[in-house]
Amino acid sequence: MTSPHTIDTVPTPNPDALMFKVPETLVPIGTYEFKSVAQSSDAPLPRRIFDLTGVEGVLVAPRFVTVTKNEDTPWPMLVPLIKDALRDFLDSGDMAVPEDGLPVDVPVDELSRKVLALLDEFIRPAIAQDGGDIVFHGIEDGVVMVKLIGSCGTCPSSTATLAMGVERMLLEELPELRGVRHVGT
Repeated sequence: MTSPHTIDTVPTPNPDALMFKVPETLVPIGTYEFKSVAQSSDAPLPRRIFDLTGVEGVLVAPRFVTVTKNEDTPWPMLVPLIKDALRDFLDSGDMAVPEDGLPVDVPVDELSRKVLALLDEFIRPAIAQDGGDIVFHGIEDGVVMVKLIGSCGTCPSSTATLAMGVERMLLEELPELRGVRHVGT
């Protein structure tokens, strides 16, 4: 019997990443990035996708999954397998990510709260359209520390996204800031 779940495949600016939009909520809030099968051991959905040859990364968001592949694996071979894995997962009733993995970080100072509000309202939705997300890591000496994840983490345009989009908007809205810096893994 065929699963009734329709899964839309959406290209991203990163040629090695595709977004798969699903009809059901996978996680209530946040995004979760897995860069290896070992990281996904407690997360049923990423673990299923990592079982596929050629998968290098999985980002789980409330209504989509972004899969990053190695450059040797062709998308035409991998896409149907990813969609089958997603349909099987949706039919299983499992949680995509264990509940103890839900984020609890809450900024403590007013400037951090303002930055996070701007990221949540303006930046995250734009980045999510490209199959990625931005994670706030705090402020150090007026510099906002962030990490691009999902398709945006390995995208050739990520530097431009940070400079032209994120930094420009944050500095216009919050002149007390001095810049934005991408933090590594």
